[in-house]
Amino acid sequence: MKRKKKIVLTVVAIVCAVLIVVGGAAGYVFYCTMKKPILERDMWLYVSPNTPSAEIYQHLMTEGAMSPDAEQYVQWAACIMQQKEGRSLEASQGAYRLKAGMTALDIVKRITRHQQTPVRLTINEARLTPDLASKMARQLMCDSTAMLQAIYSPDFLTEAQTDSANVIGIFLPDTYEVYWDEKPETITRRLLKEYHHFWNTERQSKAQALGISPQQATTICSIAEEETQDRHERGVVARLYLNRLNRNMPLQADPTVKYAVGDFTLRRVLNEHLQCPSPYNTYRHPGLPPGPIRMVEKRTIDALLNSEPHPYLYMCAKEDFSGTHNFATTLNQHLRNAARYHAALDRYLKGKK
Repeated sequence: MKRKKKIVLTVVAIVCAVLIVVGGAAGYVFYCTMKKPILERDMWLYVSPNTPSAEIYQHLMTEGAMSPDAEQYVQWAACIMQQKEGRSLEASQGAYRLKAGMTALDIVKRITRHQQTPVRLTINEARLTPDLASKMARQLMCDSTAMLQAIYSPDFLTEAQTDSANVIGIFLPDTYEVYWDEKPETITRRLLKEYHHFWNTERQSKAQALGISPQQATTICSIAEEETQDRHERGVVARLYLNRLNRNMPLQADPTVKYAVGDFTLRRVLNEHLQCPSPYNTYRHPGLPPGPIRMVEKRTIDALLNSEPHPYLYMCAKEDFSGTHNFATTLNQHLRNAARYHAALDRYLKGKK
């Protein structure tokens, strides 16, 4: 009897010990995954399709200053979410802003539940649509080819009521909040919505009062932006080209020639450049070019729409190379301005030799 009692007590002791060990282990796992902060600093985590979990763990350690032993905690948390909700890290593409002090389960829940943080998409300074697509793609999960296809897609062009020559004017330089893994088609339509929001009834009425459409205003402003880096001049320059259009004068805008020949670094437009047969060459072709020669800032469009009437028909860079211009109402006055500029440019180029 005593022997049986001893055996029972031994078994009970073993069971208790096992329960203590198991309970302790469970408590340890619970603490490490759900309570213990493991991220030392804020970080961004980008998960592309088929990103291996090992790469995710490595990124957490390098960017979030997570200790090596914390990788095990994230793995435990990932197993918990896989069993509980059937979600895995690898299938959770997106961009996630993770904060210092997060636990392993906080991190895994954020990712597997696809609780993305919007990213900032900045678009500016693009002359060609492929350049624009490339700039956008570098900030998103998609590639530039897919983005360009979305921009040039017949459905989008129809929806935007534009064509491939003018579509770049739909994309207004600014910083937008989007999700990193959004499809290119979603991004283009979002930016189209922003374009329509900008071109409200008031701005459309101002363009109509000037005798131009929003598309024509964009093209005029694209030339003005290439003509001067001085934002205070852009309204004057844009209005100058509008004056020329209204008088049926050729625009003869040097930036359109640079666009036509594909060389934006030209300091001086020569007669050989003026012979370029491109429809963008406004020395050879009357009226506006087929479309904008760059993306156009909102403030430049507003500068044109709100510009005061003036009589200027000619402009020439100032001889002090300040980036501003001398304006003229007559050809003779313009030729005198041009002579001063070219003389100064010749002296400058001669001094560089």
